[in-house]
Amino acid sequence: MNKKTHFLGIGGIGMSALAHILLEKGEKVSGSDQSQTAVLRALEHKGAVISDEIDPQSQVVFSSAIKKRHPLLEQAKKLGCPLYHRSQFLEKLMAEQTPLLISGTHGKTSTSGLLTWVFLTAGLSPSYAVGGILKNTEQNGGYGKSKWFIAEADESDGSFLNYRGEAAILTNLEVEHLDFWENEEKLIKGFRQFATQVKTVIWCRDDPHLASLDLGGISYGLSNKAAWQLQSVRQEGMQLCFAIAHEEKRYENIVLPQVGRHQALNACAVWALAMTYGVSEDVLRKAFQTFKGVKRRLEKKGETKGIVVYDDYAHHPTEVKALLTSLKQAIGTRRLVAIFQPHRYTRTRDCMQEFTTAFEAADEVHITDIYSAGETPIEGITGEKLSQQISGSIYWKTFPTFQEGDVVVTIGAGDITYLGPKILESLT
Repeated sequence: MNKKTHFLGIGGIGMSALAHILLEKGEKVSGSDQSQTAVLRALEHKGAVISDEIDPQSQVVFSSAIKKRHPLLEQAKKLGCPLYHRSQFLEKLMAEQTPLLISGTHGKTSTSGLLTWVFLTAGLSPSYAVGGILKNTEQNGGYGKSKWFIAEADESDGSFLNYRGEAAILTNLEVEHLDFWENEEKLIKGFRQFATQVKTVIWCRDDPHLASLDLGGISYGLSNKAAWQLQSVRQEGMQLCFAIAHEEKRYENIVLPQVGRHQALNACAVWALAMTYGVSEDVLRKAFQTFKGVKRRLEKKGETKGIVVYDDYAHHPTEVKALLTSLKQAIGTRRLVAIFQPHRYTRTRDCMQEFTTAFEAADEVHITDIYSAGETPIEGITGEKLSQQISGSIYWKTFPTFQEGDVVVTIGAGDITYLGPKILESLT
């Protein structure tokens, strides 16, 4: 592999993970990005050069977010630099190790983050590239000297079809990203193809789409047909307690400091994979108990005057509903205030009906304007229109009045993540 790599959009969560890996391998990394962020500062601290100048000797990596006519991509072509889409470059990196892949419509990052922490706790020194910053390592990517490489396999743009691996976890399959897949049939065919590209597939038996694929492999879930069965799930404040049964063995009182049954399901998948590849029960229990989670996944931003503020990346109705339902269960009688920033005009249009029931667990709901994520506005599709469709919700214009005891959660995949600190500041 070339020893100089330039990333277009190096500050992106997917690109920065790969940059961390190369820097830890001792390779030269440069990159360009439009915004100054903590992610960029961390990479600079490790030795990355942030610049729009591309060394002619570099290989250049770009993501799906980079437009075909992007000036720096055009420049790289003129210089004759080898060009790699992020998924191609990840494939190239993983070829040096043994990949363990995580895919599915929801839960990829939480699952891959937990699996990474399990392997790190076990002393297995994996390389990893995940879609969020692990609070335990303060990174989203790292280089390990063992044979293992843990990575998310993204289905949204078909990237996962580039990968081959030792094993894969499939968390679920919901009909989304039809802007790429065109229809449900092609999406399901893509998942079926991906499952054939790994030696062992570990899949959620509770998911009707996955159950219909006749995947073989190893199943997990609440279903009594699952090979690894999740049982006795309890939410005890901000932590989960559950059991996992496999064959004649039942692992009791497993503790994970996370919120929501969906997180228990993700943990069951990790437990199944880790045990299949030789991780001990003691290590798994220790890793689960010490897992701090992933940034932007129900991340506590702070607390003041009896008001707690969280932030979460949920942007699809299924994710929003799971988040709010589980958080309300965890906080009991406290008032739950949800502030949601819709992500993309196309998703808001396509999921308008599903969003109408996604916020039922919240006591107060605020809807902001749509975060475009680079999309062109669609006439008639606005945050205000979505707010009108959600019974009792309020179209966001200014900070609401919060009450002592409120639990506030900012929700969305856009820049709403910066709102939490502003809310806390306004309360002081």
